[in-house]
Amino acid sequence: MIILLNLLLVTSLALLLAKTAERAKLPRLLGMMLAGVIVGKYAQSVLSHKLPAVVAETIFLSSSVFQPLQQDPFLDLNLFSLSWSAMLKKLALIVILIRACLGIDRKTLTHIGQPALRLGLIPGILEACLVAYASSMLFQVSPVEAFIFGWVIAAVSPAVIVPQMLTLKEMGYGRVRKVPTLILASAAVDNVVAITLFDSCLDFNTAAPQHLVMAILSIPIRIGLGVAVGYAIGYALSLIFPRFKGNLGRAAIFLLAAIALHLVELELAWPVASLIGIMAIGFAVLAQDPNSARQLARIFNQIWKVAEVALFVLIGAEVDLSLVAEAGLVGMVIIGLGLLGRSLGVLISLAGTELNWREKFFCQISYLPKATVQAAIGGIALTMVKSGDLQLTNGVETGQLILAIAVLSIVIAAPLGAISIKLTAPHLLKSDEDLY
Repeated sequence: MIILLNLLLVTSLALLLAKTAERAKLPRLLGMMLAGVIVGKYAQSVLSHKLPAVVAETIFLSSSVFQPLQQDPFLDLNLFSLSWSAMLKKLALIVILIRACLGIDRKTLTHIGQPALRLGLIPGILEACLVAYASSMLFQVSPVEAFIFGWVIAAVSPAVIVPQMLTLKEMGYGRVRKVPTLILASAAVDNVVAITLFDSCLDFNTAAPQHLVMAILSIPIRIGLGVAVGYAIGYALSLIFPRFKGNLGRAAIFLLAAIALHLVELELAWPVASLIGIMAIGFAVLAQDPNSARQLARIFNQIWKVAEVALFVLIGAEVDLSLVAEAGLVGMVIIGLGLLGRSLGVLISLAGTELNWREKFFCQISYLPKATVQAAIGGIALTMVKSGDLQLTNGVETGQLILAIAVLSIVIAAPLGAISIKLTAPHLLKSDEDLY
């Protein structure tokens, strides 16, 4: 009863602040994230801490990534592993990707393919390089450690971007040149690159310099396998769906297939870009069975109304304001330089496309938000240092600095990007009404 009451209180606060943000003409997600910041780590303590943490650690993430939290100040109960928080965020992210992919047909994907690939590669690489350079100069760390800073910060946030792009698609903004769809597709590639190279930098050592090169070469393989495997799964699902009379059964098997693909990448370490693969499942279902795809889209739209509360509250709950103060002005300078590099990368990626300057500027704005990846991987280096699995120049101090800047990037870029997207879209993108 205590757990249910606490869940009700946290959810009520999140919905209240979301409604307040909406009335203030701000994105709803900011209210939910603020609720998470307010309740802090208390939000994570109300999520079924009596369930065995080993289940989550085995299925979703290794225990070396998310360690148990300290004693909760509000409840005299033992806390569960943060892996449950990671599990819920990953499930919500999968729901987001499913919603996105069920609205992108093959013709549209072919039209935006090359610009989306460039947009998924160039901005993140430029941002990581600038952040790495600034970190090496300001903190006197090795190049490899500097790139750990860079790849933690470089990833764009699908949790912030995807819901807003789907809303813009529903409202008809940017439909002619497929701007929201372009951003949706490229964000998945951006995340694959950032996470892959972040993992490689953690494993990198001077005795094996070829490791990073192999990681870079593996990116197109991961993306290609993700598309191929995902499309094959989607094609198989389209053949199975007619056997299900109800849409809920189809939605359940779709979700299970997406989760299974993600687990293959996480637990078996197969070179498959599961985020892109999940989107490819939707592409295949839409191509083979458009009617089922439309019905599934409606179901996942309803599921998202619940998932978004869990996702953004948990992201907000990981924002430690003391770490924000620790990063300070130096952290703001590093993040600012990174965002400048990302914006330059967007312009380079879109050079020669049919987009006008307003649409290109909107793409720059849409590529600002950070939250999901930073919340997930910001503390990994610190955890590995404490466990003795990673050596950094200044040990724990460098790990704490990486986490602090990751948190600061969420505090700065998530609201900046979310608010800017909402305010500028009506002015920078044409709506369906403007075409007549």
